[in-house]
Amino acid sequence: MSSGFFLVTLLLVLPWRPASAAVTPKWAAKEMIRSQRIVEMAPGQTTTFTIGFKNVGRETWLADGEKFVSVYTYSPKYRASQFYDTTWPSERQPARMVEDVVKPGAIGRFTITLFAPLKAGRYSETFVLAAEDTAWLTGGTFTVDIKVDQKLATAGVFAPGFKAAKLLVSAREMSLDAGETKDFRVAFKNIGKTAWKKDGKTKLVLRASRDTNTIAFRHTSWPDTEVAAVMPSDEIKPGQMIFLDFSLTAPNMGGRFTPKFVLTTDDGGIVDGGGIEIPVEVRQGLVPAQVSPYLSSEFAGAGPRGPNIRVGLFRTTDPVVFAADGPYSLYDSNEQLIRQMSGLTAVRFDFSSYTYEVTNNGWTWTSPKHVRLSPLNPATTIFEIQSLENRPTWDTSINFNRYRGDLEVLYAPATAKLWVIEELPVEDYIRGMAETSNGSPYEYQKALVTAARTYALYVKSIGGKHQSEFHDLNTTGNDQVYKGYVSELVRPNVVRAAEETRGQVVAYNGEMVVTPYFSNSDGRTRAWTEVWSRSPHPWLVSVPAPYDQGKTLWGHGVGMSANDAVGRANAGSQWQDILKHYYTGVEIRQLY
Repeated sequence: MSSGFFLVTLLLVLPWRPASAAVTPKWAAKEMIRSQRIVEMAPGQTTTFTIGFKNVGRETWLADGEKFVSVYTYSPKYRASQFYDTTWPSERQPARMVEDVVKPGAIGRFTITLFAPLKAGRYSETFVLAAEDTAWLTGGTFTVDIKVDQKLATAGVFAPGFKAAKLLVSAREMSLDAGETKDFRVAFKNIGKTAWKKDGKTKLVLRASRDTNTIAFRHTSWPDTEVAAVMPSDEIKPGQMIFLDFSLTAPNMGGRFTPKFVLTTDDGGIVDGGGIEIPVEVRQGLVPAQVSPYLSSEFAGAGPRGPNIRVGLFRTTDPVVFAADGPYSLYDSNEQLIRQMSGLTAVRFDFSSYTYEVTNNGWTWTSPKHVRLSPLNPATTIFEIQSLENRPTWDTSINFNRYRGDLEVLYAPATAKLWVIEELPVEDYIRGMAETSNGSPYEYQKALVTAARTYALYVKSIGGKHQSEFHDLNTTGNDQVYKGYVSELVRPNVVRAAEETRGQVVAYNGEMVVTPYFSNSDGRTRAWTEVWSRSPHPWLVSVPAPYDQGKTLWGHGVGMSANDAVGRANAGSQWQDILKHYYTGVEIRQLY
C-alpha cells in the first residue's frame, strides 16, 4: 500500500516532457575556430594560439566577475604546463575570454600565449573551458598539437630560451628641444630559461633599431653606433631584474619620432619581450611650429580641396565589411589595380600569417600586401563600413560609419595593430569635423573649422602624428574629433562654415602656424611656454578669457578656448576677430 502511494507521488512531481526532447545544458560549448591545426615553434620562442567556441548552453559567458569563463589546463586538471608564459593569469590558467560578453549562440575567443621549451619535439597540450567555481563546459575540451623545431630558430629572429618582461621605464614619452640630451632608464626581468651574461655566447646588449629615426638619437656615450647599453652585471639569472641606463640626443629636426630598441644576444638573436619604443616630440629644429614656405607652397598647389590627409578611423581584430553606393576599385599596397567591384566586400586579416583576404560576390583574393578600396567617382560614392557600430548616446539611431575617401585596411608591425584608415582631401576631412554641435554660433563654427584646418595641415607638414601606424591623425580628442560623412548630415552648418572658409588658414609673419584649441580655461589661456616648451611661440601667449571666469581649466589651455569663443560669437564678434584674440599677431591667409 505504501509502495503504491510512493509511485503515484513520483509521477505527480516529475515534470512531463516529450520523450524526444533534450535538455540544453547550462554551460556548453562547440569549437568553431582554430587559428592553427599544428603550432610550429622554435625552441624558446613565444607565439599565440587562438580558439573560438560557440556558446551552445543556456548561460551567458562573461570575461570578468562571478562565473567568468576562462581556459584551464586539463588531462590532468590544474597541471603545470611546460608551455607556460608569464602572460598567463596563473600556471594552470592560460587565458580568459577575449570578448566581454558572449550570449547563447554567439562565439567567444580565447588567445593563449605559448612559450616553447628548449627541447625540440612534438607535444600535445590539453585544455578545457571553465566557468569559474561553477562548472567545466560540456564540449569545451580541446588539444593543441605543437611542433618545436630547431630548424625554425633562424639567426636574427628569437634567441632560444631568452625571454624578458619590461617592468618599468623612466618616462612613457619624452619632449626634447632640438639637440637636447636626456637620460632614460628601463628595467627588464629575465623570465626565460637561460641566464643573461655580460660576456660570452649569451652576452646581451640593448640594440638600437637600424631605422633613421632611431639612429638620429645616438648619444656619444653609446658603446657602439647601434648599441645603446650593455649589461652592468656579469649574470642575470631567470627571475632576476636588470636596470639599463642610456642617453638620447634629439636630432636637429623637429617633429614626432619613435626610436626603438631591443635586447639581443651578441650574434643578433632577439630576446622575446625585450623591445621598447619611446615616443619623442622634438621641439623647434628644421620643422618648427611655423610651416616652411616650401611646404605652404606645396599645399597651395594641391588644388581647391587641399592636399590629402590620412585619418586612422579605428583599430580592430575582426573582419571589416564595406559597402558603397557606387562602383569602386581594389588596389594593393603597390598601387596595383586588382579588381573593380561593387556591393559588399569583406576584408579579413590573419594575425598568424600576416595576410589579407578579400571577398566580394563569391570572389576571393589573398595577399601579404595591405589593401585599399577607392571609389570610381569620389564626388558621388560614399563608403559604408557595415561592421562598424559607432553610435552616439544622444541618438542611437545614428551610426557614424560612412566615409567619403579611399579606405585602407592596414596592419602596422611597429604596434601590432590592424587599422582602418581613410585618405581624403583636407577640405572633405574638415566637413566631417565633430568638435561642436550644429546649433553653436555660426561665427564660432567658422573660427573653429579654420583653426582645425590649420592644425591638420600643420600635422601633415611634420609627417603626421602617427608615422609608425601610417596615418596623420586619428578621430579622437587627442587629435581632432572626426565622424565622417554622417557628421555632414548631422551638422550641415559646420559643413557650410567649412565651405565658406575653404582654404583659409592662420598665419604668423606670412607663414602657417600650429593652432591648438581646447574646451575651456579658468579665465585666461596659457602660453605655449607654460605647457609644452621653453621656446616661445609669439602667437601663443596667455590672453584673457572672460566667458570662462569661474570655471576650472579643462584641456591644455593653449590657444583658443571653445567656451570663451562661443561667448564672443554670441556677443557679436566675427570669426576672424575670434581667432586673432587667441592667436596673437596672426592674419588669416588664403592658402589655396
